[in-house]
Amino acid sequence: MQVTGRYTPHSRGFGFVDVEGGHAVVVDDTGQRHELTSVFVPPAVGSGWIDGDVVTARLEVDDQDRLTANELSLVKRPRRFVVGVIRPFAGKMVLELDSRLGNGEIPMTDAMSDALRHAEGRQVVAMVSNDGRATCTAQVTQPAPVEAPSAIRASAIVIAHGAANASDFPLGVEAVDLDSKLAVRWSLVTLGRMTNGQEGLAGEMSALEGPVPGPAAELIDRRHETCVTIDDDSTQDLDDAISAAWSGDDTDPVLLTVHIADATGTVGIGSTADQYARTMATTSYFASGANMSMLDPKLSEDELSLHAQKDRRAVTVRMLVYPDGTVTGAEVSLSWISPTVRLSYEGVEKWLRTGDLAPLLRPGNTHSAPTGKAGAIKVCMDALEEVSKRLTKNRERRITIDDLFTREEVELRVEDGRIVLKKANKYPGAQQMVETAMVAANEAVASWAIERRIPLLYRSHTGFDPERLETLTKLVKTLKVDVADPDSPSVEEIMQAVADLRAAGNTDDADMLAVVAGSSVGRATYVVEPDGHVAMGSTAYTHFTSPLRRYADLIVHRQVRAHLANEALPYTTDDLEKLAAWLDYRTGGANRTQALERAGLWAVFLPRKTGGLHWPTPAQITELTASGARVRLTRAGIGAFLPAARMLGLPPREKVSLELVERGMATTDGKWHVGQVVDVRMDRLDPRGRPEVRPSNKPAPAIADQGRRSPAHNPS
Repeated sequence: MQVTGRYTPHSRGFGFVDVEGGHAVVVDDTGQRHELTSVFVPPAVGSGWIDGDVVTARLEVDDQDRLTANELSLVKRPRRFVVGVIRPFAGKMVLELDSRLGNGEIPMTDAMSDALRHAEGRQVVAMVSNDGRATCTAQVTQPAPVEAPSAIRASAIVIAHGAANASDFPLGVEAVDLDSKLAVRWSLVTLGRMTNGQEGLAGEMSALEGPVPGPAAELIDRRHETCVTIDDDSTQDLDDAISAAWSGDDTDPVLLTVHIADATGTVGIGSTADQYARTMATTSYFASGANMSMLDPKLSEDELSLHAQKDRRAVTVRMLVYPDGTVTGAEVSLSWISPTVRLSYEGVEKWLRTGDLAPLLRPGNTHSAPTGKAGAIKVCMDALEEVSKRLTKNRERRITIDDLFTREEVELRVEDGRIVLKKANKYPGAQQMVETAMVAANEAVASWAIERRIPLLYRSHTGFDPERLETLTKLVKTLKVDVADPDSPSVEEIMQAVADLRAAGNTDDADMLAVVAGSSVGRATYVVEPDGHVAMGSTAYTHFTSPLRRYADLIVHRQVRAHLANEALPYTTDDLEKLAAWLDYRTGGANRTQALERAGLWAVFLPRKTGGLHWPTPAQITELTASGARVRLTRAGIGAFLPAARMLGLPPREKVSLELVERGMATTDGKWHVGQVVDVRMDRLDPRGRPEVRPSNKPAPAIADQGRRSPAHNPS
């Protein structure tokens, strides 16, 4: 008896083979039929196999009449890199795998073992053989302390990016017009470079081969118009500039203009730069080491970047914003622009607070405004402030999933190799000014394309994930929430139910429902038919505003550019469907990498006695199990575990269990419930480096700043 499937390790040493196709039927020697979705793999059998390995498992019937794998043989190994800690074993050095990738130790070649003889206890990234049980064949990163930011970055990249390997894309990379050998080589080499803190391979790649949609398209000359860029001082890839015009009358609309860098006028379809950008799918940003640029920095940070007082091509969308925040009359065109001035978030924030133009225009700085333009810039900024207020009011009226989540107040950064704590958002007004304008532009272009029946990539978010709904639907029925279909509640119904419970003074049930609903939210995906973006409260949404950083935006710009030039569109609906699947696959790996790096930095930072999170700190219970509670540290926006022993006032390793009510939302004594906010202190890290906390008798200190929403809860 045997089945084929993918190996998945478990942190406790055993593993599973998830059956190919999701289901299989085998017949044992006695003639008994067994229906399988997965097969248990004992620790001795699973040792040395890697997460994602496609294997054939030989099966036997164990003493409990269950089918268990007694031998694995390799069919395919998508992962080529692993990460772990160097340990001595039988006179040689071996790699103790990160438990998220596998169990046990992987042997090394003699040469690698000799090279790492004095690196015991340090982390490395290594290449592995692709035949049989894994063997480390080459070292990719230099040995580093496991708590170093560079090591945290490397492990996050290997675990998440490695799971989105180009060679393992279900449709095959040829489906998105990529050469399989080249795409696989690029993705592997770039992954190796990223683990070393280096840039990717985008530098010096030619963008000149291949067609450009609308090469002779007419560009409107708007270089005389005032427009500004607003970003961090360190940002070099400036892909948006904004301006606004307004009469000053509260009843009149404001004309909002958003200019986006015209990358598609330079990057030819099928050029080397285009193929690499399509392979990478997005720019990856890291706290430690260099980012991985999707495009050559000479393009994204120089020739195409919207630097002040430089002539640049742009794809421009103009729209009217009315007093109630309604947006109409979107017009899309190609333009020549010359951004008047580069503004910083810090300067804009000071101007919003004080009205003082001096910090905004930064006199004497390289970003300072040209002579005689201060008045025009102030008029523009006054209008942009009005736009931001109107769009914010409009957004506040929408029913959005954002309202289910609390805002994080602090975040971690790596400065000079050190992990430091910073405010999550020092410039809320300035960032809101840009973000609301970008959201309006994405919505406006989506609606504009729908009206003209232009096939496009849209961003879709349908609300709750059907695979995560079981707990929510049980709670809806228990609380007798008023919904049309208890087995499929809508976001609007849940949000209304939370509001109704709060209004009735039933805050415990309201918090419980909000937390469970939040954990049931799905992820946004790319689609070709606009079906709305529930998280944003949008009926139609696309990615248009970041073509220097996201390949999806390049695709959208190409469709728009070709339409404006009255040319055949470069992508059919079938092309877009395949690209949507590819981009979800590749960008998912990049997004998970950033989340893992962030969690790893917190795991190192939290146990420190100084410069920490001001213990005690508030934590909200997100899940209850017999072994304890999963909580979210609300100020940091990260998860932790509160063991049952600590909840009952016992030592941390005491073996006790919580008694829960039937639906698992509360303990039988009513002392603990999902959604409850408790003050906690740091206790320790578990064997996998995850934080464990304990209840505190002292209340957490108040912090006024509300920060920004946690990326972990951003499904856009």
